[in-house]
Amino acid sequence: MSGTSEGYPPTPFDFDPADREVREVMRPGVVCVAEDTSLPQTRRAMRAHGVHAVLVLASGQRPVGWITARGLLAWIDGDETLASARDAISEDVVAVDPSSSLRDAVAAILAPGVTHLLVRRGENSAPEGVVSEVDLLGYGRE
Repeated sequence: MSGTSEGYPPTPFDFDPADREVREVMRPGVVCVAEDTSLPQTRRAMRAHGVHAVLVLASGQRPVGWITARGLLAWIDGDETLASARDAISEDVVAVDPSSSLRDAVAAILAPGVTHLLVRRGENSAPEGVVSEVDLLGYGRE
């Protein structure tokens, strides 16, 4: 495969991967916990669903942040019996529209402290899915 003068790295496709939409790589659905969920319950939810992050919802189903597996590990040696999901939020919510380009998603996820993007159509709309760093690793690849 040879490179082109238009960009690096070259892709084996006859389309620009940035023209692909987030909906094509997102994982449908989002594992959520209420802000008052205990940390042991949160850990069980992550393991049961095989995810690396759960979305924490406040009253009214408003997303307030993500608890990542890495963030939850910080509580291993602490007393988590009195802590709630809200206490363990390790990442703010960054949202993208399902029709956003993969280029926009990559730019958003490369911001410091961002490992997951909430996919939804607008500020007050229901979550449709999630995009993680791993989902974007195949950017432009089949």
